[in-house]
Amino acid sequence: MTAIETYRSAVLELIGRGADQDEQLTRASRLVARSLQDGGVLHVFGSGHSMLPAIDATFRAGGLAPVNLLHDPSLAPWEPSRVSRVERLEGYGSAIADLQGLRRGEVLVVISHSGINPVPTQLAQRARERGLTVVAITSREHSLAGTSRHSEGLRLLDVADIVLDTHAPIGDVALTLEDGTETGPTSTILATLLVHSLAIGAMEELSATGVRPPVLRSMNRAGGDDSNDAVLAPYRGRLSREP
Repeated sequence: MTAIETYRSAVLELIGRGADQDEQLTRASRLVARSLQDGGVLHVFGSGHSMLPAIDATFRAGGLAPVNLLHDPSLAPWEPSRVSRVERLEGYGSAIADLQGLRRGEVLVVISHSGINPVPTQLAQRARERGLTVVAITSREHSLAGTSRHSEGLRLLDVADIVLDTHAPIGDVALTLEDGTETGPTSTILATLLVHSLAIGAMEELSATGVRPPVLRSMNRAGGDDSNDAVLAPYRGRLSREP
């Protein structure tokens, strides 16, 4: 089996293990749906490469419209040296939360492969203090294998209301080449699957109660722009990356 085939098999195996998240996903989806029915929005956050699944959940065809990205340029994946320093700063995550329009009863998804740095953990803590439900997307295996950098020794999975485990391996490597090179990152793929599954579950919950889910259409389909303008209208001023 080639390295490419091994990597593909590893990813598919990890996706299959995600079936054990169905109960947590259903619970989280219902909370998101309830929040949306009450006029809330879904907040998402990640730093470094964990920002990528959060970005993918916002303003995308087939996705929920009311998704607010808690974005900080200093934590963007294209600034790796900066991210590695900033995400370890005590108090920075709390400051990010304080600058956001977070409302009691809403849901915040915090994505972090390791879950050991202060920023995502303290952001989650502050959000819970403000009455939000926090859903963590993280790797339990990697998180528990590492040492928390939080001043109280806490990890993201310790402070979240609901934990969705990506099952991504320690070090985010799925295979080893013959020369000993470790490779095969999986955390972004798996986190993206979970965040979209959460959104789709919320759509299903809304639909089951007779509420049409606020879903965006491709801007490259006929009528897409007009449809999206109408769907986004109730949320103007609450979404950080409004088109």
